[in-house]
Amino acid sequence: MLGGCAGQRPPEGGPVDITPPEIVSMYPAPNTVNYHENKIILEFSKYVERRSVEESIFISPNIGDLEFNWSGTEVEIVINEQLKKNTTYVFTLGTDVFDVNNRNRLAKAFSLAFSTGAKIDNGAIAGAVYNEKPEGIMIFSYRLNDIKADTLNPVTTKPDYITQTGKNGLFTLTNLAYGTYRLFAIRDDYKNLLYDPETDEAGTTEDVTLTQTDTVKAGIQFIVSKEDTTMPRISSVRSTDQRHVQVVFSEPLDSGTVRASAFTITDTTGMMKLPVKTFFPNDVEFTNFTVVTDSQKEQQEYVMHVENVKDRHGFIINPIAKQKLFKGSNRKDTLAPNLYFASIMRDSGSSIFSSDSVLFTFSDAVAQPVSDSIATVRKQNDSSKVKSELRWVNANVLMVKPSVPYQMNQKYMVWLRWNGMKDVAGNRCRDSLSVFKFSIIDPELFGSIEGSFAGFANSPVVIQTENIADKSQKPIKVKRTQFG
Repeated sequence: MLGGCAGQRPPEGGPVDITPPEIVSMYPAPNTVNYHENKIILEFSKYVERRSVEESIFISPNIGDLEFNWSGTEVEIVINEQLKKNTTYVFTLGTDVFDVNNRNRLAKAFSLAFSTGAKIDNGAIAGAVYNEKPEGIMIFSYRLNDIKADTLNPVTTKPDYITQTGKNGLFTLTNLAYGTYRLFAIRDDYKNLLYDPETDEAGTTEDVTLTQTDTVKAGIQFIVSKEDTTMPRISSVRSTDQRHVQVVFSEPLDSGTVRASAFTITDTTGMMKLPVKTFFPNDVEFTNFTVVTDSQKEQQEYVMHVENVKDRHGFIINPIAKQKLFKGSNRKDTLAPNLYFASIMRDSGSSIFSSDSVLFTFSDAVAQPVSDSIATVRKQNDSSKVKSELRWVNANVLMVKPSVPYQMNQKYMVWLRWNGMKDVAGNRCRDSLSVFKFSIIDPELFGSIEGSFAGFANSPVVIQTENIADKSQKPIKVKRTQFG
C-alpha cells in the first residue's frame, strides 16, 4: 500500500539528465495492415509532460477529437470516429514533447503508419530547414491531385500530412500516397495547423511528385522567414544641421522607388517649401536616409512629406504615417565630403575579380557635375591609364567600372583626386591624391553557384548566398539578370 501511494519521481543527486525521452513500445506495430481498432498506445522511456504529448500529436489524414488515458509512462490514445476504408494513416508525434524533470525534448519526430486496407502507402519526402533555430518547425504537406492547386491557401486549409523538424532541422514525411505535393515549412506559433502571416515564419519550395517508380524524394530544402504585410512608415525625422535632414523608416525600402522627388518639405501651413537638393542612403538596408536641403531657418517647424516609396514587398508608404514634424537647425554645414567607405583598401594589396567595380562612399552628397578625372585606374608597374567608366550610384557613392575586364596577373591602382569635389553647400575638398591598390583574382580558384529563378518576372530580385557553417563570412548578393 505504501509503495502504491508514493509519488513517482527520480532519485535526487547525481549528474543532470540530458537524455531525450524515447518511445520504447507502440501499438499497433509499424506498417500494420487491415487495422480496424480505434486506439494507439505509446510507452515512453521516462515520464513526459502529458500536455506536451497531447498538443504534439498529428494524424494524417485528419481525425477528429482524441481521448487520452494515461498510466505512468504509457498513454492510450482513443480515436472517436470511424476510420476510412483502405486508407493509410500516419500518426506523428512532434519534437515539442519533453520530459518532466529536465525538459529534454524528443530528439526527432516519431511516425507510426498503419492501414485499414491490405496495403500501405510507401512514398517519402525528406529534407532540411535552414534556420538559426531549426528545431520544431512544422512541415505541412498538401496532396494536389484532388484539388485545384491555385486555390490552395495554407492560411485557411490544414495540411494532409504533417511532420516536425528535429534539433538539426532534418525532417522525413513517410507513408505518403503517390501524387503531387505542395510543401510549406512553418513555425506554427499558435499550433493551429494553419499559416498565420506576420506571426509564423514560413518558407516553401517546388512541388514534389511521387510515383510507383520514384517513391522517395530527398534533399528538399527550406529557408523560413516572416512575411511582411504592413506598409512602411516614417519612424523619425530630425535636422542634423542647416542643410541635412535625417529620415528613418520602419522597415527597408525598395531602393528603386526612392527618389529626390519623393521628399517634400514645407512649413506647417503648407504654403512655404524648403527646396530638396538631393538625398542619399545611410545604410545598406535602405531604412535611413539623409535629405540635403536649402538652408533651414532656425527653430522653424517643418513638415517632411514622403510619397510613393515602397518596401521590398511592394507595399506603398502608409498614408497616415507618411509625414512628420521637425525643427530647423542653426548648426552651420562647414564640413567638406570625406571618404566614408571604399571597397578596396588604401595603399594595400586588395584583390577583386576581373569585371568587378570599385565603390567609394562619401560622407556627404557630392555636387554634380564632377570631372571624369576625379578617379582614374592605372597599372601599378608604369602608371599607364586604363580605360574605365565612372557612375554615381547615389549622390554620395561613386562606382569605377572597367571598360573591359582587367587582365589576370596584373596589378592596378585607382587615383582619387579630391580637388574636384565639393558638397551641395559649396564646401570644397582640399587638393590631395589618394591611391588604392588592387590585384586581380583568378576565378578558377573559387567555387561558383549557378541557377535560375522562377516567378516575379517583372520584379527586381536579389539572390543572396550565405555560408551556414561559417557565420563569420559575409553573405554575397547578386542581382538576377534579364535571363533569370
